[in-house]
Amino acid sequence: MPWAISLLGWSEPVFAAPGVSPRGTGRAWAARLAAAVLVMGGGAAQAGELTLSSGFEYTSGKYGDRDPSTSWYFPLVARYEEGPATFKLTLPYLRNTGAVSRTPDGVAIPGSGGTQEGLGDLVAAAGMTLLTHGDFLVDGIVKLKLPTADPDKELGTGKTDWSLQADAWWRIGGLMALVTLGWKKYGDPDGVDFRNPLFASLGLSWRLSATTSVGVFHDWRERLTPRGAEVSEATLYLSWKPEPDWKLQVYAVQGFSDASPELGVGMLVSRTF
Repeated sequence: MPWAISLLGWSEPVFAAPGVSPRGTGRAWAARLAAAVLVMGGGAAQAGELTLSSGFEYTSGKYGDRDPSTSWYFPLVARYEEGPATFKLTLPYLRNTGAVSRTPDGVAIPGSGGTQEGLGDLVAAAGMTLLTHGDFLVDGIVKLKLPTADPDKELGTGKTDWSLQADAWWRIGGLMALVTLGWKKYGDPDGVDFRNPLFASLGLSWRLSATTSVGVFHDWRERLTPRGAEVSEATLYLSWKPEPDWKLQVYAVQGFSDASPELGVGMLVSRTF
């Protein structure tokens, strides 16, 4: 689901003539993330715009264990846009309870069975519009995760990760489609050999009015270990702009694999300056 926050916290696509978690892509805790927000409207930030966002995400899942584990994720997100470029920093506070501690980018770490909390890993991202043609747009995004979380509290792997991804947008009237494809290089903790997986997202957004959009997207990621499971989860969201500089987004997540939470809910509030 931080994939969901990552998507809901990225820049909005701009379709002018000429020329998104907190966590993974689509959702990558995804982080997951990478990505971009499925909301219409807005103009290009030619003079430079700063947007600050915060909110929460709650998830619960068994992740192959017998009993459920829960996670609270509270991100602080700063995003700066100027012309075709976007830069973003995300620093979360985490609170994990149970036998499995799941990091924001979707890594399941054996937990203590109790509750651990503290700052998570810092994620920096940079994006650039690579192609625009009418109502079609392609963004390229690079992300770097720095190990600021305490691995002794099972809040992170203690290693640096990075990823590359491309987001393609296509608008038809009040409907917008998003396709994301990316690759991630995971740092290996002691005694663990992570694969470097492909990840993808597919989403649709409907503009209900000048201030309100709803959408749904599905996130997928290859397994990290030979015996692990693929990430597979769907997110349904609502985005509302009560004022031009304010945005409220709420969402719910349903997982379909042992690498995804069984359910999750979240909210993100953003202010543009």
